[in-house]
Amino acid sequence: MDGSPFTANWCNAQTDGPAIRARVVLAYINHTKRSTSWNWMVDVVRRDLDYVVEVYNQNQHCDIWEEARGLHLYTLLAQKRALLEGIPLMQQIDRDAANRYQSAVEKINRILPRFWDRQRGYLLTTLDRSGGIRTKQSNLDAQTMLAALHHGIDGNDEFGVGSKWMTATVLRLLRVFSPMYSINEVASTEIGGRNVPVGVAIGRYPEDVYDGVGTSRGNPWSLLTSGLAEYHYRLAAIFAHAGNAVVSNELAQLLMWTRNISGLLPSEDIVAGKALMAGTQEFNGLLRFLMEAGDLYMARVSRHTAADHTMYEQWYRYDGFGHGAIHLTWSYAAHLAASRARSEIVKLIAAVT
Repeated sequence: MDGSPFTANWCNAQTDGPAIRARVVLAYINHTKRSTSWNWMVDVVRRDLDYVVEVYNQNQHCDIWEEARGLHLYTLLAQKRALLEGIPLMQQIDRDAANRYQSAVEKINRILPRFWDRQRGYLLTTLDRSGGIRTKQSNLDAQTMLAALHHGIDGNDEFGVGSKWMTATVLRLLRVFSPMYSINEVASTEIGGRNVPVGVAIGRYPEDVYDGVGTSRGNPWSLLTSGLAEYHYRLAAIFAHAGNAVVSNELAQLLMWTRNISGLLPSEDIVAGKALMAGTQEFNGLLRFLMEAGDLYMARVSRHTAADHTMYEQWYRYDGFGHGAIHLTWSYAAHLAASRARSEIVKLIAAVT
């Protein structure tokens, strides 16, 4: 490395970066309760959010895989979340900036519904594509699920974990990737001397050709399969915190697909349109079913993780051995995030049962 810019055929810049940095610095400011010198940190936040306001509606952003250029759901949700978290601080020190950020949020909110494709029945990952090195005919990508996990606002907003649109998208990912990889034909693994069922391993997008070292056929990714576990745990936590759950058609289909693919059985039949209330057997059964569904994907990750806990970016689609980048930080972070989400739902279930 000599400090010169990278000029080869690779997509940059990723404009979710400044938004994520702003969120991290804002979290640190709030954590320290401004007990340290924080003016320089406010300047970092201001520069990053001003940049977001300047570029959010341009279709030149590179996606998180550094492959496609356009307007990406992941990037827009990252930018919206950063602006929302920055507004309260700026209302105290720079009301003009706060007003600019609020205006940008409102405009992003008008863009976001365009990502829902009613005919396809899932959230698209990219709009107004303007270039890049990969083609995604389906426009279906697991980074959409990551957008909800990383930047969505938990609850029933249209792009968070509790969204019907997100549930439909997660189910479509499962249906597409389940028959795609040979390793998904194995339905169980041994953990702690017990044979336990495993969930589906998923990759980035159906047309993926990056195999971790070159181009051939894409593989399942560890961090994305951990993300599936986290998604189910957090969906259960949303219902637990709300004290109720209305079973949407999308959720009913996800539950049925999970039951059919894994053999997991809810304690009661859970049908679309039903309103479940805390304290009932049906409600408690839904929470436990979602937790156990998350466990399926944790078990899948365990099956393909080395005995010394070494994680790889990918698993070879035919035999499940580690492939691509070894010790990828994101793989470990995704698994830890899922583990934390599981700890939360375990406590919540214990509190209501």
